[in-house]
Amino acid sequence: MARERLRAVFLKKFREPPELTDLEPDRSLGPGEVLIEVEMSGLCYRDLLTVEGYFPRTRLPIILGHEMAGKVIAVGEGVTEFEPGDRVASLTYIPCGKCRYCESGNEHICRRRLTFGEDINGSFAQIVKVHERSLVKVPNNVTPEGAAMAACVTGMLLRAFKHVARVRQGESVLVTGAGGGVGIHAVQVAKALGCRVLAATSSREKVERISEAGADEVVLSDDALVENVKRLTGGDGVDVVLEAVGQPTFNKSLRCLAWGGRMVVVGNVTVSSVEVPLGLIILRANSIAGTIAATKKDLEEALRLTAEGRVKPIGTVYPLEKVHEAMERMRRKESVGRIFLRP
Repeated sequence: MARERLRAVFLKKFREPPELTDLEPDRSLGPGEVLIEVEMSGLCYRDLLTVEGYFPRTRLPIILGHEMAGKVIAVGEGVTEFEPGDRVASLTYIPCGKCRYCESGNEHICRRRLTFGEDINGSFAQIVKVHERSLVKVPNNVTPEGAAMAACVTGMLLRAFKHVARVRQGESVLVTGAGGGVGIHAVQVAKALGCRVLAATSSREKVERISEAGADEVVLSDDALVENVKRLTGGDGVDVVLEAVGQPTFNKSLRCLAWGGRMVVVGNVTVSSVEVPLGLIILRANSIAGTIAATKKDLEEALRLTAEGRVKPIGTVYPLEKVHEAMERMRRKESVGRIFLRP
């Protein structure tokens, strides 16, 4: 009998293209572990940075990918919440479940968490091994795309807006990189929270799609960004900036804040530092915070919003064998919304 072979995208060496490889799957499961047949995986800019070696602790060789949704095909000892056939979405990591962060509901900053695609094999594969601590059941009316992006995109954005920026209904929000996989869904999440949304993009070609996603105003992230945002807010600036780009737009975004405004940084595509004008922050009582990932509660809320149709996945689906084409489109910023990979 021929041995079972499954496809997966392996990163074997930094700064070299990952390889689509056939492998013999490891179906052995320890206590609490769950084996998932991947229905859909999301491509994140972090995956590109991993390939380029910006996360040098990545354990090579490794299967890339950390955004996933699929069906349970087997469960290990002690698993009671899930059974074969369940549709599930996963966090982007496995928390330890024992530290002070995990016990306080802040497992997204667990210092012993294992990140898929960096510490342990990830989701660019036909099957993946996950721990039940990372899983949430997916409502029937949520698509594989909506489920795959529920943690790294929708859930992460809910944490950024609700728990870090503490947005209130009626406040104004500026989203940078609004045509990208994070930005265009940040527009939807902010609208779902009752905010007025200004969206900034570097691409004129994406303006219409961003408007269709629900943005109240779309502006170009050029030299006139601050002037245009102030004009659209009666000279005040916005209450919150969701900074999804990082260094290229950071200082302009900061100057778009109203007095007492808050900036939440969720991305930095150039991996470059910024100079922070401390006087401006002090005098205008602004605050800047970073955030990463989602908790299990965030993931559950993200799936509820998606099931209600308040957040709709926008993007393009590629077969797994076209992973290099998908990555190149992301590098060139040619895609609108999220890029997904189907095994």
